[in-house]
Amino acid sequence: MSDIIWLLTSPRIPAGLLTVEAWDALHEAESVAAFFESPTVEAIRDAGIDVDLVEDAAEFIEVGGVWIVGEEGDEELREALAEYVAGGEIELEIVYGSWDPPGARLLDLVEAVARLHAEDGCPWHRAQTHETLGPYLLEESYEVLDAIGNGDADELREELGDLLFQPLLHASLAEDFDIDDVAGDLVEKIIRRHPHVWGDADPDDLYQHWNEAKAAEKPHRDHPADGVSRQLPSLSLAAKVIERFNDQGEALELPELPDGLKLEADEVGDFLLAAVVAARAAGVDPELELRKSITERAGLERLDPQGHVAEAIEN
Repeated sequence: MSDIIWLLTSPRIPAGLLTVEAWDALHEAESVAAFFESPTVEAIRDAGIDVDLVEDAAEFIEVGGVWIVGEEGDEELREALAEYVAGGEIELEIVYGSWDPPGARLLDLVEAVARLHAEDGCPWHRAQTHETLGPYLLEESYEVLDAIGNGDADELREELGDLLFQPLLHASLAEDFDIDDVAGDLVEKIIRRHPHVWGDADPDDLYQHWNEAKAAEKPHRDHPADGVSRQLPSLSLAAKVIERFNDQGEALELPELPDGLKLEADEVGDFLLAAVVAARAAGVDPELELRKSITERAGLERLDPQGHVAEAIEN
């Protein structure tokens, strides 16, 4: 009976970064074999261990040793070994030399996007710009919200993938940064804004920490709604602007409901729908009218379309 070690490694981990168990098995093995050259095979050879490349694994099965599983999984050989194990002809041990850490498949996604934008990649993708891709980012965001509303986990998983695709496409098109810059900046921001997690700040003051960190990051902002996207639908824009003013203790002067009218949570939707009906009856677009109202009351005319204080105002 021969003893075979089935050595599994991750192609997403640097070759040679193997477990102690894997290196011990390799050093102690009478033979080490694989079907194809690979970074792992090369790293093992660099460590002074001979690796035989074979077309037919029959001789290896008879002798035993360590088999370095290829990136495709060597499925046919695995099935053959399973039959030998079932017949008691070999003793098979599975050893994980390395494995994928959480998020490892994101590396595959980065590689796939790079392939799309390569010279011999997809003509459609190579022709896109940040501007032409913009509508897709918005569309995919809404489709994620639809999936959440539908309560369908499979649909949500798919739509989140489509949404994740978008920032990778934009980063691949950028000339001044790449996806690693985007991810690095985000990690730093997350850590900076959560001192109660990466530090000893009081968790009870987390909103204060968050706002203080944002203020330190954007010292040029001098308007409560600075940074709020003007691309938001008017209802979302109004809610966000009111929230920003309240957070800074500068409550806006807002219209009130008619005397005696008090809405319960389950009545708000119908009330807003009635407002839309009333706007249409008055011959106006409710979207535009609400945007006009919040713009005037919050002084948003001071801001450019991206929600930043216009240079002319600052000067």
